[in-house]
Amino acid sequence: MDDDSESHLGVDRNVGKLYVTIAMLALALAYVLGGRIRAEHVRHRRRWLSLGAGVSVAYVFIQLLPELNEAHGKFLTATAHRNLPFPEHRVMGAALAGFVLYYGLENLVDWSRRSMGGKGLARHSPPVVWLHVGGFAAYSIIVSYLLVDWQEQGTVAVALYGTAMCLHFLGINHALRREYGPVYDSKGKWVLAGSVLLGWGMGNVELLSVVVLTTLQGLISGGVIINSMVMELPKEKEGRFAPFCLGAFAYSILLILAQS
Repeated sequence: MDDDSESHLGVDRNVGKLYVTIAMLALALAYVLGGRIRAEHVRHRRRWLSLGAGVSVAYVFIQLLPELNEAHGKFLTATAHRNLPFPEHRVMGAALAGFVLYYGLENLVDWSRRSMGGKGLARHSPPVVWLHVGGFAAYSIIVSYLLVDWQEQGTVAVALYGTAMCLHFLGINHALRREYGPVYDSKGKWVLAGSVLLGWGMGNVELLSVVVLTTLQGLISGGVIINSMVMELPKEKEGRFAPFCLGAFAYSILLILAQS
């Protein structure tokens, strides 16, 4: 490889790292600044959240699910020489585990709300609050870690992944802030923002093996699917159908064009 080619590769890597860093900061700021919308603009905020829900769901069905098939193939190739139990089900099994895990967290929160029988801060015990926030901290670490891996796919892929996950995080931020109020504002959002930074830092220090990466990809895909359903899809007549459809269809077209 000549000097010009090496220099060009070095520039591409630096540009990729810059895009990843910008995307990481956007993910962290989605938690830190996501609640900075005044109460009188709740109606417009709900429209933006519904738009973001549409984008997240589009990303799941157009990008993430096909990627799971690709990850499945990579996993089988990487583990062909090993005697692993049921390797053909590892990636999809991880997606199912992510789905069940975060569905379980939502059910735990609902159970806590019913059993406490209170309102506001009194409706949850502290262990439930921090277990819930901790679950999303782990979620944020994995999403941010995988963001570094997206650098190899090019800047367009980083931008698409970062945009979808940023809007997804805004929906999570809104749901947790509504559930836990000042506790989340004073501490919870900083834990989640710090988790984004931690995942990014871990990805820059050492990328995991293909086997672990594909398993994490499956896990986070299941998590995105259930969290999009539970936290972002319109419920209790709060959703806005038109912005949701706009986000879903517009981002689907954008993803298809980017892939082609």
